Amino acid sequence: MRIIDFIFGKDKQKTESEFSNQSETEKKNIEFKLNHEKVKHLFLTTLNFYNSKHCQCAYPRFQQIISIDLCNYRNASFKCYDTDLFIDLSKQYFDIEQSELKDENTNQKWVCKKCASTYEYGWSDFSIYVERQKLKLIDLKTNPIGKQTEIPISVFLGLMGHSYPSEKEIRGVEYEYFESYITEK
Repeated sequence: MRIIDFIFGKDKQKTESEFSNQSETEKKNIEFKLNHEKVKHLFLTTLNFYNSKHCQCAYPRFQQIISIDLCNYRNASFKCYDTDLFIDLSKQYFDIEQSELKDENTNQKWVCKKCASTYEYGWSDFSIYVERQKLKLIDLKTNPIGKQTEIPISVFLGLMGHSYPSEKEIRGVEYEYFESYITEK
C-alpha cells in the first residue's frame, strides 16, 4: 500500500525523527550563519590592523589561512570556509591582473598595493559540491613581522567536502582560540 501512496502522490506523514533531523539542520544553518558573521567581523578588524602596521603580507598567519588548498593534501577533496572568507575580504588590498597560469578555472595575479608582494589566485570547482579558492604567495617583498604559524592549521568555520586532511594537518578550534591566533594575542 505504501508504494501505491508514493506513486499516486499521497502525502506521507513525517516521522518524529524526520522533524528532528530537519530542526537540527536548521539550527546548524543558523549557527553557521552567526559564526560566519562573527568571523567576517574578526577578519575585517584583523585586516585593518595588519594594514595599519604594514600590510597583510607581513603576517605569516594570514598567508597560512589564505593558502589552504585541497591540492596540497593527498586524496582530499574539500574547501575551507575560513580561507574563502579571508581571501574575499582581503581582495581590496590587492591590484588584480591577468595571470599567465591556466591550471584553474579562474587564474589571477594579485599584487599587494603596499608592498608589491605577488600571489597567484586560483578558483576551481571539483564537483557540484566542492569548489575552492586559494591565494598562493609567489614573491614576498616585505619582511615578516607577525608571529610564526603553527601546525596543525587552526580553522574555526571549518571544512566542507568529500574527504579531509588529518587533524594533524588542519583542525577545528573554538572561536576564542582562533581569534587569539589570527590577531596574534
